[in-house]
Amino acid sequence: MIDGTADLDRRLADTVERLANGLRALAQRSARRHNLSPLQQQVVLALCRQPPARREVNALAAEFDVTTPTVSDAVAALERKQLLTRTPGSDARRRVLSLTELGFSVAEELSGWDGSLVEALSALPVEDRATTLHTLLRVIADLQRRGAISIARTCTTCRFFRPDVYPDPAAPHRCELLQTALPLTELRTDCPEHELVG
Repeated sequence: MIDGTADLDRRLADTVERLANGLRALAQRSARRHNLSPLQQQVVLALCRQPPARREVNALAAEFDVTTPTVSDAVAALERKQLLTRTPGSDARRRVLSLTELGFSVAEELSGWDGSLVEALSALPVEDRATTLHTLLRVIADLQRRGAISIARTCTTCRFFRPDVYPDPAAPHRCELLQTALPLTELRTDCPEHELVG
């Protein structure tokens, strides 16, 4: 019999890879239905929820961990499809990207692209979902520290995050900015007040 813990890390990595492959397939199917590439879909969805400071080509390239020319190509294609416009920003060399009315309509249709995953997760008990979120955010923080992920505005990568301050396993962490305990169910994956650990 094989020791169940001997290759646990490898099996976890394989599981995350299968999940990533499944999400990529869902994104491709959704994007194809709207005559978009997966990156174009990402841009449309990001512009729908990003603050103006993060609605520039360079910011999106960093967000998606791709080159600026790659995002520029996607933006140009979306412009031709009349899904977005570029307007001058505070810096004359930069352009702020904004969705058009048609772009917002497409973004609304695309918003549930990951519905299958959300449904599968919602079938799990809340405690399992909270623990999974916490675990994945810790992995993301470690990958960011190692340089494998460029941007992660999560609680676990923030200078205000204090891990394991409280004995309550459901709310062990603290946010110094909010001056409150952080229940695992409320850990953020894209915090607007995020400041990277220095």
